[in-house]
Amino acid sequence: MGVRMVRRWIMAVAIVATVAFAGEAKAMQLCGWIVETNEENDVHKLKLYLSSDKEIEFLYKIGGRGIVDGMGHSHSPSKGSFMLHDGETKNPWSFGATLTAPGKIDVIVEIHEKPESIFDDKPTPLLATFTFQRDVPESETKAPPVFAKKQCVMVK
Repeated sequence: MGVRMVRRWIMAVAIVATVAFAGEAKAMQLCGWIVETNEENDVHKLKLYLSSDKEIEFLYKIGGRGIVDGMGHSHSPSKGSFMLHDGETKNPWSFGATLTAPGKIDVIVEIHEKPESIFDDKPTPLLATFTFQRDVPESETKAPPVFAKKQCVMVK
């Protein structure tokens, strides 16, 4: 190999490494889970937690039907901008309502790219979705820890 060929080969390897590491540096793990508790008078409380291994700013949207029983459904759909720092866990949303079993819990959390302005209603790309759905049997006295299992996704 000539000197020029070696230089080109070194440049190509350097470019590939730079691109690979740049893409890798931005990828992060984002996790979501809900801690559910049963309180007095059949009140079910839901507390959403989010964590990330790297700093991220985003828009969260809470959807689904919420807490559903034979009387109807109760929910607190909301959205807001939010920020997590490296390794940080925060609680951006909580909700509680009476659930006369049998019933269902149906909460969907969408994580979107942060809009340029909080007043901007233009849709932003979806980064992750966390789904929390379960049936609540009539015999239930204590919430099972099914929602407490972290759902994690890689976000670029």
